[in-house]
This record gives sequence, structure tokens and C-alpha cells, in this order.
Amino acid sequence: MLGFTLSKLNLLILVTAMFAIISFFLFSLTDIVVSDLAQQLVNDYSETVFGLVSGELLCRKSTATVPQSIEYFGGLMPSQRFYYVMYLKRYPPDFEPDKLNMLIFQIASRKEMDKIIATSSVDLNARIYLYEWNTETDTITEQSSITIDPESPGIATKNSMVFIKEVYKGKSYLHIIACSSSAAICERNLDWVSCWVSKCPDDKRQSTCFPFPEDCGTRVPTC
Repeated sequence: MLGFTLSKLNLLILVTAMFAIISFFLFSLTDIVVSDLAQQLVNDYSETVFGLVSGELLCRKSTATVPQSIEYFGGLMPSQRFYYVMYLKRYPPDFEPDKLNMLIFQIASRKEMDKIIATSSVDLNARIYLYEWNTETDTITEQSSITIDPESPGIATKNSMVFIKEVYKGKSYLHIIACSSSAAICERNLDWVSCWVSKCPDDKRQSTCFPFPEDCGTRVPTC
């Protein structure tokens, strides 16, 4: 009887140990798969920006909508979803003339927003402007970093960005505007940036790369 009980106990210990090993393996595999997919995503955006800025045209525009989540483990198994935020940062934060500027893309878990799982950067011979959009106050400010959050609260989901390459008096600029894929918000935020460009930088201008709204006289962008 005692031997039977011990054999059952040993079997239970073996099954528990195997379950722990398999669970650890699956969690580790999940992290690897998600990081891999996230890395592909930021690499794609880096390549898009590099192609945009290095082209010969004086004005170029591209719009990107980021997926709501990263799907993994499809096929025979039900797809799983990883929810995330994407950070765009410029380095150095403050513009330094005659130096290359770096644009950095990062993806982090939405549950742990300081946990970066993928990073890609691109050096650009252009001044970088980043326009953050607050979806709760519906305000836009030019900052050294912006966050794209496909699950953001507020008036609309902040899941899109507009890239604009501009050449003015021989100098290159890259404008990146946070916006939404819904309700023509990207076009509206683009109008706001056009007003900002005409009022706030040292070289204020009405750029041919932006539509110029007739009501810029009544708009007061935060410089």
C-alpha cells in the first residue's frame, strides 16, 4: 500500500515537473515570437521613413495605420493577441545643425509601457518634427517624442501617423503627425501642423508641402 502511494506521488511530481517545464518553454517561445513580430514592424517603419526622406522629390507624404495588436500562434492553434504601444523619438531631442538626426521606433507592452520589446532606428539628414496628439483634450504639441496607442481612450483611437518630407531653401525636414484612421482626423491634424509651420518655427513659412487652411488666422497652435 505504501509502495503504491509512493509510486502515485512520484508520478504526480513527474507530471507537475513536466507541466512546469512545458509552461516555461511556451512562455519563453511566446516572448520570442512576439518580439520577432514587433521587430519586423518597427523595421518596416524605419525603412519607410528612410525611403521617404532619401527620395529626390521636394515634397513627399505617406500615411500609416498601425495594427490594433500583434497576432501570433495562428494555424491549428487559436490566434493570440499582444496589445502594445509604439514610441517615436528623435535623438538628439533638441536639433543640432550640421549633424545627422536619429529617429527611433520602439514597441512596448501596453500593460508594461516601460518594457521595450523591439527597437529600430534610422539616421536622417533632416530636421525631425514630432507632433503629439492628446486624444482626451484634442490638442496637438510639437515634442521630442510621440506615442501611437491603438487602444487609446478619447475622441478617437490614436492609431495612425502621417509622414511628410519637406525640402525648404535646400534644407530637409521630416514631419510626423500622430492621428487616427477614423473621422478624417489625420487631415484635420495636418491642417493644424500647416498652421504651426506658418507661425511657430524660426523660419516661419507657408509650405507647399502642406495644405494651407484659410482659417489659420483664427487658429492658435501651441508653439
